[in-house]
Amino acid sequence: MAPSKTQLAALWPNPGPSLSADTPVRWPGSSPESTAAARKYLQQDYEQHHGGAHNHTPFHILVEWALGGSPAHLEAIWDQHVALERYAYHSPGSITPQTFGDHLGDEEYYQAYLYFFSDLVLKKPVHVVLEEWVFSLKANFDTNSHGQQPEMLNRLLAGILHPMLYVGYGLEFSLPGLVAEGLAQAAVHKIVPSVLIPRSMFDTSTMGAHRPGTHAFSIAARILRDSTFSNFVGGFDAAQSKFGMDIQRYAEEWLVDGVNAKEVAKKVQELVFLNVMIYAVGGWRDGEGFHDAEFTLMHLVTSSMTLSSYMAVVSSPASKSLLLRAYFSRSLSTWVSRGRPPLPIRSFFSAPILTDFPGPAPDPSVSAFPDPTSPFAVTPNLWLQVIHWIDPD
Repeated sequence: MAPSKTQLAALWPNPGPSLSADTPVRWPGSSPESTAAARKYLQQDYEQHHGGAHNHTPFHILVEWALGGSPAHLEAIWDQHVALERYAYHSPGSITPQTFGDHLGDEEYYQAYLYFFSDLVLKKPVHVVLEEWVFSLKANFDTNSHGQQPEMLNRLLAGILHPMLYVGYGLEFSLPGLVAEGLAQAAVHKIVPSVLIPRSMFDTSTMGAHRPGTHAFSIAARILRDSTFSNFVGGFDAAQSKFGMDIQRYAEEWLVDGVNAKEVAKKVQELVFLNVMIYAVGGWRDGEGFHDAEFTLMHLVTSSMTLSSYMAVVSSPASKSLLLRAYFSRSLSTWVSRGRPPLPIRSFFSAPILTDFPGPAPDPSVSAFPDPTSPFAVTPNLWLQVIHWIDPD
């Protein structure tokens, strides 16, 4: 059943403060007017659009709001996205706890799953919902299932990590509606059975036991030297089908003691550094400089930035460990699927730092919001000028 007006207001409150000091800093500039505009567009997107088709509207709206964007910016962004998004439609039936597994992977049931998860996040704390419907053994390997296993953690990391991003943004900005959208998107994602997240990964019998593992950088170095992965061309599913067992064998050496808060924070940092290196250094070539900003690998960076929010909300040590280990396996497989780009670290760090930034009043990009002639299209802040000059194409 569609949420009532009162329930919609609860699903889409004002964005809350970050739950972790490790989440990206929010710039000054947001106002009651820009906050109201952000809420309006996020709620309209929830009501009007189909989230299973990788709708990017919430990301753009929230990032612009967090950077201090004006209502004019937010309106222009909404106008751009509303022309691209797929409109919502009623599902053939409803989803209940009893029928939850019947329509997994079917986009026709996106709205039904959306209403199902919306009802849950309004009735229970988000961490309880995540525990029951993403991280539990039953939500992934159900002994009563006679067909495809639910594999909700696998689904959360599907589709170049978009469901994970949705839920992660929802956690970071304390928006239950966005968490519900992310879980619904995960539920309708098609997947191949994952050897990267085996049933054995859900074994909690050794939780809390201190066992030294291998650093993520060392594992990446070993994969670089392994000729097994040479000359591969294909997507993520093909890479998982061909190399899943090999990748998982390496990933099993990376351990996380979810009971130890300091270790969890260290492991999150390790993953962020690894994925930034894969994207940035992996796009660098000796003697050439930046060669390729690879679109798929970029999602490793953006998704890694949500990990601190997940760790701030997820309460179970076993689930913290499970998510980080599954994400690490997925990161390695994504890297392999894109041809395992080399990591020329010495060349990258020995190159001179770019210092020729634009002056205090650069000409706005033709893609600037709200439009290139608007006084809001130029910012005097140096770092935001860097963002301003990035070509969105």
